[in-house]
Amino acid sequence: MKRSRELKPLSAEHHQALLVAFQVKKSLEGHPEAAGAPKDLPGILALAKRFEENVFQPHARAEEELLGRHLTPADMKRLTSEHAELTRLIQVARTSPPADQRLSLSAFADLLERHVRWEERELFQYAEANLDAEALAVIGGELEKRLVLAGNGAKPARR
Repeated sequence: MKRSRELKPLSAEHHQALLVAFQVKKSLEGHPEAAGAPKDLPGILALAKRFEENVFQPHARAEEELLGRHLTPADMKRLTSEHAELTRLIQVARTSPPADQRLSLSAFADLLERHVRWEERELFQYAEANLDAEALAVIGGELEKRLVLAGNGAKPARR
C-alpha cells in the first residue's frame, strides 16, 4: 500500500507489529516455522513485552498526540481504546498463570493484527485524504524526531 512520506515511520513500525503478531500466533500454535520466534511461553511473553515497551508505547503515544486532533471522534475513540486494550492484554499476560498467559497473548496478537490493518487501510488513508500538506509535514517532522531519531526501528523517510 502506498503511504505518504510523512506517515511512513508509523507504517514501518506497523510492519514490525504484524511480524510480532505472526510470531506470537505461530509460536502459541506450536509451529516450528514461527519466523524465528521463541518456542516456549516465557520467550513468547518476553517478545511481546519487548515489543510493547520499545515500539508500541512510543508509537501509540505518537499516533494519539499527533494524529488524534485530526481524527473524527469515533476514530479517536477506537484508536485510544484499542491501544489501551493492547496494553492491558500484555499486563494481564505478565501477571497470569500460563494458561491465562496463552489466552492473553493470543488475544493481543489477534487485536494487534486487526488494529494495524484498520490503521493502514482506513485511518491513514483518511488522514492523507483530509489533512493539508502543512499539517502532514508537521506530523511527519515530529514522527521522525520521536520514532526514527529516537531509534524505535523505523527508517528515516525519504525526502
